[in-house]
Amino acid sequence: MSSLGAILVACLITSVTAIPQPANPQPNCNNPGMSNGILPECWGILGMTDYTKAWWAANSTKCNAGTGFSTCFMQVYNLGASDCTGIKPSTCTSPDPTRYTPQEWYVLYNIFAVNQVFYSLYSAISNANTLASERVGAIVSLLDPPVTSNVLAHDLLGALSAGLALLPGPSGVIAGTLVKVAQQVPGVGSLLFPVGTTDSRVAQWANINNEVATVVQTYQSNVSDIIPAINNNIDNFLKFAGTGNFSVHPLPDLSDESDALLQGLTTFIIGKALDASNIHINRAVNLNVQQLQQSSGDGLAFDTGCATGYDAEGICGPYWYDPTTTTTYTLNNYKTMTKSYHDQMETMFGNWTSGNLLFGGAARCQASGGLVNGDLSSTIIKPGANSYATLDCLSSAKICTFNADSLDVDKEFTDCPSQPGYVSNGCKGTCGDSSGSTFEISVPNGYLGAYLTSPNPNDCVCHT
Repeated sequence: MSSLGAILVACLITSVTAIPQPANPQPNCNNPGMSNGILPECWGILGMTDYTKAWWAANSTKCNAGTGFSTCFMQVYNLGASDCTGIKPSTCTSPDPTRYTPQEWYVLYNIFAVNQVFYSLYSAISNANTLASERVGAIVSLLDPPVTSNVLAHDLLGALSAGLALLPGPSGVIAGTLVKVAQQVPGVGSLLFPVGTTDSRVAQWANINNEVATVVQTYQSNVSDIIPAINNNIDNFLKFAGTGNFSVHPLPDLSDESDALLQGLTTFIIGKALDASNIHINRAVNLNVQQLQQSSGDGLAFDTGCATGYDAEGICGPYWYDPTTTTTYTLNNYKTMTKSYHDQMETMFGNWTSGNLLFGGAARCQASGGLVNGDLSSTIIKPGANSYATLDCLSSAKICTFNADSLDVDKEFTDCPSQPGYVSNGCKGTCGDSSGSTFEISVPNGYLGAYLTSPNPNDCVCHT
């Protein structure tokens, strides 16, 4: 910088109305240029919220009427060429800590950080656009729901926004901040989590790819509108910056999190496709099917395929086991109940969702009463000062619990009617010469009820 330029910058900075500095700030917070000088706790230690409010009260008139907070702050410090209110690459630059007081620099850095975090979220959604259509197409091909059935476009948007709560590691920390704080800022929360919109358009499975692409683009547009809503409104800015979670280096980069972001959407799509295809989730509570096979294999009506244990996805045979609730789940096609869904579960859990999201989430959703007013977004987001996202109802596929205590064909489940194919004398010759049998019973492929564990000695149980 030329000597004249340095003098001009110095004049601009010294013309700012001085704000009292906090007494004896912590050394690291007072030296943000140091490697350990960018710390979340420094926002509180330096009294940044009070400082920023006082600065705005004293200096906002130095900018043209209607100029937003961050734009004005950067203009006053001769950074007007840097635009931190939009979605544009390389237009918002990190401030030089050697040129400003610690308080000035922390405000400037948080303006930069808000822009960068949401820009990286915008990039992740952009990267997810093609992926989303590909994955939804693959799900539809795998589960083959009737083409004339449909889902609400608004629910697709809610499921996509829920992906924020699935981000791991440092990305998950900042995403958690966005989820919590956004609900305290209505103008931001309605963009990040569009709850209760009046969009009642329906998407038929035959055209689901096109609708998903539209939903992704809508959400991307919402995120682009969030940055100015935060950075150019001092109250909104302080709610986000005041958490301290933007005062970190390096900043979390969400642009590589497209896979995690899409898990909410793909879990929702799978659950809806299961419903449309008349495929139900069945479960056996307080049952580890692997242990059952190992301890009682010879006494079971058929081999479950679980003697060797669960694979990396928690699957054995047609079953998925949840160790946290000691519950075993399976999928049951009411139209073709002899079908095993082992291969489909391997594909789904290896690429698009997890057993916990699809099965465990559906169970928790059902236990909590299901969707709030039938609306997915209203169910996912719990508003208030301690707002959080719950993913339990991303999967709302129907669950039926096997009856382990009754051999009555009218009591296949404890909480659902018996399915049409669960009938006596339904084995159609698979039992061979059954003249000596007292009873034949056709059960679903992943059956875990009383006819598996406690059949009568002469019963013939068929499941394939």
